[in-house]
Amino acid sequence: MQAQVVDRARILLYKADGMTFQQIADKLAISTATVRLCVSKFHKGGLDAALFDVQRSGRPSEITDDAKAWMISIACQRPAELGYAQKLWTLASLHKYIQKHAEEAGYPRLSTVTKPYIQKFLREQDMKPFKIKYYCEKRDPDFETKMHEVLLVYKQIEMQFDENGDLIVPDDYKLTITVSYDEKPGIQAISNTAPDLRPTPEHGEVYRDAEYKRLGTLSLLAGIDLLTGEAIPLVSETHKSSDFIEFLKILDKKYPSQDTIRIILDNHSAHTSKCELPKINPLNAGFHPNNYAKFTCPACLQAYSVLFCSSSDVSPEVINARISS
Repeated sequence: MQAQVVDRARILLYKADGMTFQQIADKLAISTATVRLCVSKFHKGGLDAALFDVQRSGRPSEITDDAKAWMISIACQRPAELGYAQKLWTLASLHKYIQKHAEEAGYPRLSTVTKPYIQKFLREQDMKPFKIKYYCEKRDPDFETKMHEVLLVYKQIEMQFDENGDLIVPDDYKLTITVSYDEKPGIQAISNTAPDLRPTPEHGEVYRDAEYKRLGTLSLLAGIDLLTGEAIPLVSETHKSSDFIEFLKILDKKYPSQDTIRIILDNHSAHTSKCELPKINPLNAGFHPNNYAKFTCPACLQAYSVLFCSSSDVSPEVINARISS
């Protein structure tokens, strides 16, 4: 709060207590004219008029609306389209471009515009051409239908629990298991070239050699049981439909044969291969007669997508531990 607002509030309080203008001025070390003006504003316009100054119009703006619109259009364009190598504007590069090309665009006043003014102007327009915000593009024409199906599945999971949060087990013990599944391919597998140095009295941290050895890449296939929250991982050196089948075999062995398994996953080609996926037919040897149901959806609707480790460098000896945690 500004000091002058505090002083004005004190003037009104002292005046309400019956003090004279001179007494108030002496107490606050201000002139009597200031006291009279504050009290006069209170009588004419109320408390806000006495405490706060009216916004002044100030000097007329030298930058026209057309010039401001031109600055907005420049900020909305890609720098690469205007001869720059970068994909996003920086405040410095945008300021430099506006100053350099303002006169030829017909706005000579902008040739001397300052960087703080551009920063303030963009803030007023709620524009942030220096930042990227991600969104999910609708590429699937059946998005709405699939979204409805997946959200219905999530609602059905909620209905499998009672009011105390306990799982409701049917009388026939036939559960409907729902697994949200996703993959993270291309994880860099690395190993240390020297053992870690444990903490000592001289240094309290674990020291690790900066050098490491690359061991190729791995793919992490994982699902989460939405009833129990249990993570079900599979680490593979490839990312093919055969790996997806291996994951299905893990599910097949994990759950009783009378349970129904529902899988929520995305549209990756590994999930729809015509040459491999017929092998998951429950009638084939090696599979229990589970009733599999597949729900295909965009990644934004997958519960497991947000649980993947964002790091691309993962040591092979700890990759399973990371999934478990």
